[in-house]
Amino acid sequence: MEKVMTLVEATTDDLSNIDTTRGERAVAALLSLVTGGLLGVTVERALAEKGKWTIGVLSIASAVRSTPMSFYNVFSSAGGAEEPSEAKKLAFRVTALLADPLVRTILAGRQSVEVRVEQKTENGKRLIYATFVENDRELLKAVWDADSGLMPLWAEGEAVKPIKEVANLTTTAFSGSKLLEGLNEEAWKRVAETAERVKEAIETTARAVAIGALPTDAVLYPGREYVLGDSSYLSQAFTYLALAEGEINLERVYPSEEGLKPVWYVEGKYTETVKEVLGRSRTALNKLLESGVDLKAVLADVKMSDEIKTALEAAAGEFWRRVRELLTRWEEAEKNGDKEAVDRLGKYMRVLLPLAYAVEAYKRGELSREEAALAVIFGVLYDGSVYRGEIQLAVGGPEKEEKPLMTHDHFTVFWLWALKELGLKPSSVYPGRDAHRIVFRGDELNGLLKTITLPSLYGLGDALTEFADAFKVVTRDAIKKKFGIDWTYDVTTEGFFRKLNEIITMAEDYVYKNITVERGPLDTSGQWPKAVIRFKLGGEEVTHIVMYWTGNKLQAQFIGSRENAERLASVIKALGGKAEVKRIGKEWKVQLYTDGITAIRHDGWLNAVRGFVDELYGKGLIDKDRHEQLTRDITAGPNVVKFAGVKFSVNYDDTRNTTVVEYRQGSEASKNAVLNALMARGLREGVHFTVTTEGAGRYEIYVTKEAYAKAVEALAQSGLEEGKHYAIYDKRREIRVKKEHKDTVANALKAAGLKEGEDFTVKWGGVYVIRLTYDGLREIQRMALKGDVEADRFIRELEDVLRRRYGDNAVKKLIEVLTPAREEGTAELPLPVRDDRGNLIARVVDLKYEFVENGKVVSQCAGEDCRLRIIAEYELPSGERKQLKMEWYWGREQKKKGDATVTYFFERAWLTVKDDVEAAVLETLTGKEAERGRVYLYADQLEALRRFKALKDVIDKWREGKPASSQGQGQRSNN
Repeated sequence: MEKVMTLVEATTDDLSNIDTTRGERAVAALLSLVTGGLLGVTVERALAEKGKWTIGVLSIASAVRSTPMSFYNVFSSAGGAEEPSEAKKLAFRVTALLADPLVRTILAGRQSVEVRVEQKTENGKRLIYATFVENDRELLKAVWDADSGLMPLWAEGEAVKPIKEVANLTTTAFSGSKLLEGLNEEAWKRVAETAERVKEAIETTARAVAIGALPTDAVLYPGREYVLGDSSYLSQAFTYLALAEGEINLERVYPSEEGLKPVWYVEGKYTETVKEVLGRSRTALNKLLESGVDLKAVLADVKMSDEIKTALEAAAGEFWRRVRELLTRWEEAEKNGDKEAVDRLGKYMRVLLPLAYAVEAYKRGELSREEAALAVIFGVLYDGSVYRGEIQLAVGGPEKEEKPLMTHDHFTVFWLWALKELGLKPSSVYPGRDAHRIVFRGDELNGLLKTITLPSLYGLGDALTEFADAFKVVTRDAIKKKFGIDWTYDVTTEGFFRKLNEIITMAEDYVYKNITVERGPLDTSGQWPKAVIRFKLGGEEVTHIVMYWTGNKLQAQFIGSRENAERLASVIKALGGKAEVKRIGKEWKVQLYTDGITAIRHDGWLNAVRGFVDELYGKGLIDKDRHEQLTRDITAGPNVVKFAGVKFSVNYDDTRNTTVVEYRQGSEASKNAVLNALMARGLREGVHFTVTTEGAGRYEIYVTKEAYAKAVEALAQSGLEEGKHYAIYDKRREIRVKKEHKDTVANALKAAGLKEGEDFTVKWGGVYVIRLTYDGLREIQRMALKGDVEADRFIRELEDVLRRRYGDNAVKKLIEVLTPAREEGTAELPLPVRDDRGNLIARVVDLKYEFVENGKVVSQCAGEDCRLRIIAEYELPSGERKQLKMEWYWGREQKKKGDATVTYFFERAWLTVKDDVEAAVLETLTGKEAERGRVYLYADQLEALRRFKALKDVIDKWREGKPASSQGQGQRSNN
């Protein structure tokens, strides 16, 4: 740190005489942004002379967004042999704080901030303090234990206060308390409602949470019947409500290697679920002890190295002896009333008891294989790693025990045995010094994914997503009002949330790729023609739905148990559709209409629906025009997009070249609810949306079945003329009247003895039309560029609908509308990259460019041989960084004009997309939908790249060098 601070305080002339590594120089450059001691030419010389491979300050800032060790590796010296000293480690940790979004927000715009680093000895321990001070005002103080490898202890100061406010908001939301003063009522109501949904989702998975959390993550105190769960992730802390009868609290904030991190915790007496698991598991463990199950046998089915196999075989050989000793100690402690001794044994019992319970309950038929698989998934979420195509469960040893009764070798053997008994086969075991990793991949991973209950994962995932979206709005508002800074707490960036969504995506992918859809024969015996469509996995039916033709539209419906309805809804969602489960009396219903049916873009499903429509046409049940219309709808998909919980229809008028995004509703209450939802998202009536009415002068009178004949007769004898004063629609038992005739018609019905509200009702026949203006679309685009997940999804889906239903001209019009917002330079890095289901799969962390002429990188060029190479650096959830390169050049096209041939030039690039992540990165940057293989890009995609500040000017510069069109006489065609 001494050399770093020397650099920070150096003059321009001193720089060349200071011997430092590139890592130290990079840290100094970032520190200088806060201290103000290294400016202008000093920064340039520090980077250009001492770090010639470093392009600029933005590259350093990009690197520091990763972990400090990765940051150090990027800027390590050419020799690469340096090991970080304590001073370097401290520099990394300070730099990580500088990269933290909250700290950066606190420090933004401050001109006289100092960083004071000092060492103190307190209670015999060496502590390192790093304090950010402005005019003796303490903005942030971070403390590490120097005797424990700079272990982070705590942080305090103004930068910590917003996190404490988040804790206050969380406690209030989950306790069901009333609105906090000064907050938007609608926004807070949404937070409270979504918090309830999170709690409900956790309650439905409580047993799986307990079986998964106790052996991996929770701290058990069996003497006092207490459980403690703590985590840096709020989303993870929510699930601890299934374990302990307590509330979510903030223990502390600490300076982690990734910036400021909170420690959330839930602590309290056992919940009823934990009581059940632990209460019955002791008997199950004793039965296993007496049976002396041979644990060595499970090792033969799992791949592992000879070294770890030897260790695990030894652990298996002595396992039951260790268990007997453990139970003996436990019984003695209980007999002596020594609760502290019992609590100390909790670090062993928390692993053994839940797994013994799970196996026993599974064998007795009380725990389904699906719930057992879900428990394993929770174990991975708490203590494991998730990659696309592989998941790992980490199995550690007892905490802080010098001479443990059992180690992670013993626990790994017991986990392997339990998995086998539950019918879940892992692929291999990776060895580790402190924890072994049980790995699922390939067929074994598919076996686990096949078993997972998607409804349970969706329940928690959807609830957390809804809460995260609502909480982000409220925390931004609350923090802005209280502290005057623009910062919000985003649950979707947390590791637990990301792992959960990655597992959901893997399960969806498995279903999508492996499910088969079969349509049964057309049945015309009932009121409506119908056919059963069945979904099968591995040849076995998992769910089904009945497709109907009602005479004017397609309708699919399922009525049955809640479990079966939720399974169907989850399959529909996995296939890209949306389905809601509703209760109808004692049964549950899933219903889809045309838009919902065509929203499912799975080939097997679309073929089944298309076959149903073809058979209707073949048997004369629909005419040619209707058949063609339905076929177009099936091919193009729905025209609905969603924002702020409102479903908007999308249309494009090609004669006027206009895009219309609107919502129609006849109910005033529904209209008001939509207006409130849009205004809660920051949209303003008259600017971002308009409200008009259609058919306001019409009323509809609905008559009951019993009174309908009498009503028609009464009107016929009343002297009123049908067609002039009223119109009758027999099929719906509806009488339509204009506003000026409403009372006359109603009085005629009353004169015939019919009662309003009992025999007939009068309803306003108008429709409210809420239409998003182009300014409204641009405002939503701005939200998307700032990282708003819902807004980003809306824009992507809007473009998708226009492309599918109306073609390239409609998309060009949308781009034209949105371009002003995209060009404002509001797009910031890191930029989230999401798959077609909205799951975060990468982040674009840096954008670079190079001019290339005749195959060589040059500082600047122009003309036909000048190319623009754009390099997007993106980071995967694992932390691995990759690059996507696109090289723009001037395409040439020749056209005949009379006797002359004219050569035109146009912007073009092509690249080979290697995988789905690259395709998603490309679409996020350019809006171009892509699949694996060669992809061509044109002017619209280059225009989309201009919304990034790092690229806008250079793209304009390259375009200025466009070669002029040329004309030649008498040139011969090559054809």
